[in-house]
Amino acid sequence: MHVNDSTPSEPTSEDGEPTSFVEKTKKWYGKHRTTIRAACGAVCGVAVVVAVVVARQAREQNATESTGEAEDTGSADDSAEGDERRNSPIRHSVAGHTRRLPDGREIPVSGYERGGSSEDGDENEDEDPGEAAA
Repeated sequence: MHVNDSTPSEPTSEDGEPTSFVEKTKKWYGKHRTTIRAACGAVCGVAVVVAVVVARQAREQNATESTGEAEDTGSADDSAEGDERRNSPIRHSVAGHTRRLPDGREIPVSGYERGGSSEDGDENEDEDPGEAAA
């Protein structure tokens, strides 16, 4: 057996010459060109539809938020002043309950007081929240 008798590492074409991966790919693409183009067209069409739907939803959400803000605050000047004079949440009691953690465990949570500012909490601890409002 001679060195020249060994099988070449690259596949050979009908002419006996080695064919490269690029040449095989070109031949395969030539045979399946219409199928490949149809698939690419379908994928691009779906991508365009998704982009349009997302843009439309974002536009509707922005419109809803801007109309909601306009109804709540009035004008931009009023909203700037309203931010500075923000009221603290109303003091209220939270009933005891169980809480489910992300890992599936349930833990008991005892009742507690919530709301009100820390400044008001020291002065009005003895007052009932209904009396403080009156």
